[in-house]
Amino acid sequence: MGEFQAVEYAVQHFGFTPQSFTDGVFNVMVDNLHDTMNAAEQYLMSRYRDVPKEEVKAGTQQIILKFLQAFQKAFDKLESYLLSNLFQVPDNVLLPEDKVQMEQYTPEEEAQLDDELDVLRKKIRNAVYVNTCLKQELEDLGKVQQQMERLLMQVAEIERTCSDAHVHELKEAIVFRSSKVTALIDVVMSVMAHGGDTEHTQDQLTDLEKKMSRFS
Repeated sequence: MGEFQAVEYAVQHFGFTPQSFTDGVFNVMVDNLHDTMNAAEQYLMSRYRDVPKEEVKAGTQQIILKFLQAFQKAFDKLESYLLSNLFQVPDNVLLPEDKVQMEQYTPEEEAQLDDELDVLRKKIRNAVYVNTCLKQELEDLGKVQQQMERLLMQVAEIERTCSDAHVHELKEAIVFRSSKVTALIDVVMSVMAHGGDTEHTQDQLTDLEKKMSRFS
C-alpha cells in the first residue's frame, strides 16, 4: 500500500488525518505555553516593580524560545511514533466496509461477467422496444374502440329513426329503395338518349311517372 493510500485508509478508519491530529496537539501545547508565560510575565511585573518591564519581557521570551526548542525535539519523536505505530492501519488489516473486496475475480471470470451484462443489456433493450410497440398498439386499439363506439351510437340512432318511421327491416328497405332509384336513373338516361324522338320520349316519361308513383 502506497503512502497516499495508507493515509486515505487511516482517514477512512479514524475519521481524520493523523497529521492534522498531531499538528493540533502541537498547536494546543504552544498556545498553552504562551498563555502560561504571559501570566508569569504579568505576575513578575506586578511583584517586582523595580525591575524594568522590558527586562521581564526579554526574560520570558528567552524562556519561551528554550522551551520551544526542547519541546520541538521531544514532540518530533512523539509525532513520528504516533504516525508510524498508532495512527496507521497495517497492510494486513481489512476494514469491515471493505470486506466485499476479499473476493477477487480472475480475468476470465471478469470477461464472463461482462458477457452476461451485455446479454442482460440486450434483453432490457428488447423489453423496452416490445413495451413501446405494445403501448402504441394499445393506443391504436383505443382509437379503434372509440370509432366503433361512435359507429354503434350512429347505428342506434338510425335504428331509432327507422323505428319511428315504421321501417322495421332496414336492410331490405335500403335494397328495395336502391333498386328503384337505379331503375329511375335508367329511365332518365334513356330519355336523355332519345331526346329527339318525341313519341318515344312521351312514352318514356309516361313510364317514368308510373314508376315514380310506385316509388312514392
